[in-house]
Amino acid sequence: MTLLTDLFENDLFAMSLAVFSGLLLGRLRIGRISLGISGALFTGLAIGFFGFGINRDLFVWNLVVFVVSVGLLAAEDVMVFVRRFGFRFFVLSVAVTGAGAFSTWAFAKIFASGIDPHVVAGTYVGALTSSPGLGAAMEAVAEGSTVAAGYSIAYPFGVLAVVLFVELAPLFFGIDNEAEKRELKDFLAASKSSGRSGNPSVFFSILSFVGCMMTGLFIGSLPIPVPGLGILRLGGTGGALIGALVLGAFGNLGPLPMRMDRRVLSVLRDLSLAFFLAAVGLMSGPGVLEIFRESGWILVVIGSVTALVSLGAGYILGRVVWKMNWVLLAGAICGAMTSTPGLGAAIDATKSEECAAGYGATYPVALFCMVLFTTLIVRSFGQ
Repeated sequence: MTLLTDLFENDLFAMSLAVFSGLLLGRLRIGRISLGISGALFTGLAIGFFGFGINRDLFVWNLVVFVVSVGLLAAEDVMVFVRRFGFRFFVLSVAVTGAGAFSTWAFAKIFASGIDPHVVAGTYVGALTSSPGLGAAMEAVAEGSTVAAGYSIAYPFGVLAVVLFVELAPLFFGIDNEAEKRELKDFLAASKSSGRSGNPSVFFSILSFVGCMMTGLFIGSLPIPVPGLGILRLGGTGGALIGALVLGAFGNLGPLPMRMDRRVLSVLRDLSLAFFLAAVGLMSGPGVLEIFRESGWILVVIGSVTALVSLGAGYILGRVVWKMNWVLLAGAICGAMTSTPGLGAAIDATKSEECAAGYGATYPVALFCMVLFTTLIVRSFGQ
């Protein structure tokens, strides 16, 4: 038992076990349904139930590698989508975050009127699985610790909701992923008069990739003053995504090439995504049982309903009203939630990195809305 205990206390072993078992779980199919890489989230939660956690730095490392990889993969196409669907992306960001905020506020007013409003605010950003939203919320309100408590309660259930949504929506709504990918490919081909532009790609450059990571982390740390809301920061996730999209679109960071072989970037994306989802599960798992033992049931319900309301609002507006391409919309909905686990699940479910273009197009406005609605939730409870 001592050997096993020592192994599980090794962060890398716990993560590797969660990834290995999660990928095996992801291969199992029930009809057309399989979890794929997202299986690492569920096995991470299972291992985390027994109290085996990990260092947060490993979570952040895999998160940044994943976001930079998908940003570089989607960089050449994101501006095409912004020029064509810019207004829709803006409205989608407001609608998804606004629907979630209203759901959180309404359920808290009806069923948990005496609860700490900062916990409610944390439940909102947790339900949307928004790590950058948490940082922004903690800066926007005074009681950061209670915001984090609400976030930790809602987050695991929000992750489950968004992962299952992007996996099951094509089945329930009769969406043909392959047809959607072909449609998107044809749209991109028609939007580019001379094919892919810019500098040719290199096989891979460690120097360029790490430089992109550093640039993104720098961007994420910059304070952005917002009148009436205080200081907003994009955080590591937002900064890394925007940095990768911008540098990848230009093609270079000074003398460093930022266009790299898509197969190499795809391997990095999948590897870091698997470990990132495992880390999310391991970090969330230890607190889940404690949540059930305490008075967190109502917050679990609020968080779960909020996640579903946000996802539903995004789908109805984007797919039913605007008939948007599913691959692009799946990423855009996750970007409107500023949900990095959602982006990973969307890429895995659609087998297309173009999800990241939709994600990057909705993300900046959505992050601003997260801060705005979080502040309004707190103020509406008289704080």
